[in-house]
Amino acid sequence: MLLSDNVQRVATTWSPGDLIDASIGDDGLAVILLNRPICLHKEYFRSVWNKAKVRITVDGGTNRWVDFVKENVGVEEQLKPPDLVTGDFDSCTDESMSYVTRLNCKIIKTPDQNATDFTKSLKVLKSTGHDKDINRVLVLCESSGRIDQIMANINTLFLARSILPSAFVFIRSSNSLSWLLSTGVHQIEIPPRLVHERIWCSLVPIGQRVVCTTSGLRWNLDNRVMEFGSLVSTSNTYSSPEVEIRTDSPVLWSMGTTPKDM
Repeated sequence: MLLSDNVQRVATTWSPGDLIDASIGDDGLAVILLNRPICLHKEYFRSVWNKAKVRITVDGGTNRWVDFVKENVGVEEQLKPPDLVTGDFDSCTDESMSYVTRLNCKIIKTPDQNATDFTKSLKVLKSTGHDKDINRVLVLCESSGRIDQIMANINTLFLARSILPSAFVFIRSSNSLSWLLSTGVHQIEIPPRLVHERIWCSLVPIGQRVVCTTSGLRWNLDNRVMEFGSLVSTSNTYSSPEVEIRTDSPVLWSMGTTPKDM
C-alpha cells in the first residue's frame, strides 16, 4: 500500500524555532523539569521558565531547580517559583521540599509506581485544570544517562496525546528538540541557522514498522519502510528550511540545536 493511500492530506505545521531559542510569548506553554542535570544555557533556562504559563518540577527535578536558583540566579534575576511540584518524592531532598514549601508552591504527591514521574506530571496538569490554559508542553531533560529512562520518556510521548489531547509535548535537552509525529503529513519550519550549519536531524520508528516519504532533507525517503532491524533514518540534515514528512504511523522526530547568543 502506498503511503498516500492511508494518511491524511491536511498537513500539521510545526514552527519549533521559538522553543529552540526561547523566543516564546505568552502562548500557552507549560514547562516541566525532570530529574536530570540542567545543561541548558542558563539564560535560555531562565527565559523559557519565566515566560511559561505553567511551571512544574518533578521529584528530583525540584532539587535541580533549587540548586540552579542558588548557584546561578541573582536576586534581580530570580526565577519564578514552580506552580506545581509533583512526583513520588523518593528523589527529592528534605531541603528542597522545605524550600518550595516556603515559596507556597502547590505540592501534589503521586505515589503510583506503575507510571513514570514524567507521565504522572502530565496527568497532574490535567487533574489541576491547567490543561485548559496550555497548548504546548516543553519537557526539559538531558538525553544522557540510563537508556531505560530515555526510552520511558519516549514512551510518555506516545501516552501524552491520550492524557493531554489538545497539547503537543516536546523534549528539550541542551543539544536537541524531539517530539512525536502522528500518522499523517507534517511540515516543519527549520530555523535558517540550523540549515546553514547543516545541523543533524533524525526520524526514528519506535515499536512498529513505519513508512515515510520526506522532502527538504539531504537524504530523503520515498515510501521507505523503517523499523528496528532494518533502516532507521538517523544522522540526516537539511537541504531546505522547509521539511515535509508523510508517515503512516507515529515516528519520533529529533533535531539538533545550536546555542544562540541570548
